[in-house]
Amino acid sequence: MGEPMKKEVTLKRAMGFWQSFGVAVGLVVAGTTMVSLAFSFGDIGPVFIVVAAVAGVGSILIAMSYAELAAAIPGAGMIADYTLPAMGKSMSIFGVLTGYIVLITAGGACECFIAGQAAQALHFPNFGSIPGYKAFALILLLLFLVINFLGVEWLGISQIILTIGMMGVLAVMGIGGLLGIGTVAEPMPVDFNPGGWGKVAVSMSAGIWLYIGIEYVCPMSEEIIKPEKTVPKAMICGVIAIFTCDMLFGEAIVRYIPLDVLVSSDVPQLAGAEAMFGGVGLTALAIATIFAGGSSADSHMAAVPRMLYGLARDGMLPKIFTYLHPRFRTPWVAIGVVFLCMCVPFFIGLDISSIMGLIGIACAAWLMSYVIVQVDLIILRKKYPTLHRPFKSPAFPIPQVIGLIICVYTISTSGAGSLKGVLPYLAAFAAYSILWVKFKMKEPCFKPVPIDELTAVKVRFDDDAKGATV
Repeated sequence: MGEPMKKEVTLKRAMGFWQSFGVAVGLVVAGTTMVSLAFSFGDIGPVFIVVAAVAGVGSILIAMSYAELAAAIPGAGMIADYTLPAMGKSMSIFGVLTGYIVLITAGGACECFIAGQAAQALHFPNFGSIPGYKAFALILLLLFLVINFLGVEWLGISQIILTIGMMGVLAVMGIGGLLGIGTVAEPMPVDFNPGGWGKVAVSMSAGIWLYIGIEYVCPMSEEIIKPEKTVPKAMICGVIAIFTCDMLFGEAIVRYIPLDVLVSSDVPQLAGAEAMFGGVGLTALAIATIFAGGSSADSHMAAVPRMLYGLARDGMLPKIFTYLHPRFRTPWVAIGVVFLCMCVPFFIGLDISSIMGLIGIACAAWLMSYVIVQVDLIILRKKYPTLHRPFKSPAFPIPQVIGLIICVYTISTSGAGSLKGVLPYLAAFAAYSILWVKFKMKEPCFKPVPIDELTAVKVRFDDDAKGATV
């Protein structure tokens, strides 16, 4: 008798709406967004609410493309799976590495630093020669490393707790500040647009940063129950919730602290909270900032490893990234690599200027991946008109065209420092993506892969009467 066939280890479908909402929002309401929010209100004044509203609408339009592609091509590789049948393997690799490796090395470093600074504000002790903020950051990273090793059920539970905690604090403090409930000072008058509309026009990257990453739920689509309904709902609700909570808090703090103080503080959100509610406000928002840093670490270790897993599954990264733990069915090697990338803050020091600079670099790189996804959807709509799409972006191609315009405009106005900083990453990833495909895989770099040849991705066509999977 032959040996029994070994059962294939696959990802587990176990996440509902609230877990998906937690993952979508968990990265977005992060330490860097809280710093950027307070800094931007200090930089251009209460008019930042206009920038945030425009950016929020644009983010929903962009999210619609992700939702359609995630429902039609539900692969853990996300942008990699979407780009393969549209623009080929080199663009697929480039899209993932550009959008997300820059993020976890630049943005991830900032998240850990900010969470550690908040903990140190609460008198977290030093460990010998190791500063308290670095020790706390390491504990935080190790905690979420273990959570992500254990599986998506633990991930979903942790994200719900963190998301409710941090957004609840922002909303409550914002309402209290605007209504003067529990405040320790009287509100001050502030001009709505003190810097003029010219300054507002070049602030879109700060507005986009409030929502960027809402698509992080998409690579979890193979683990989400009814992703065609859950994914778009989680992203739309996430953007609306983020806008509401952030604007309440931002509009409140500018009435209690001079704008120039917000701009000069390394932790402007804590300075604003302390100005409104004294030590109680400082403590509450420090805890929320820690939640935000933890949530970001959790989301990074959840989504990016699955993108790397998806690339490796199709031969576009070393095979070791395809390893799934046989019991927990999570990509342990990919999670470990992301963890190491996020250890960067232990070797650097950051102030408000360098934090905003890294945010600009990460935002510009991330938006490049957004451009690729909008183009992917346009190409696939034309190339595969009968592809089964459980969710379709409405009013095609208007949302995609508007999304492209917003992305290109934001990149172009993000500043010379951001553009200069992101170019070496773009060059390195472009070189890798071309050389790997051409010499390692020995395949055409930009030849689209037929959609029915996507490894481990199930797609259907509407003209198939039986709805057979191909």
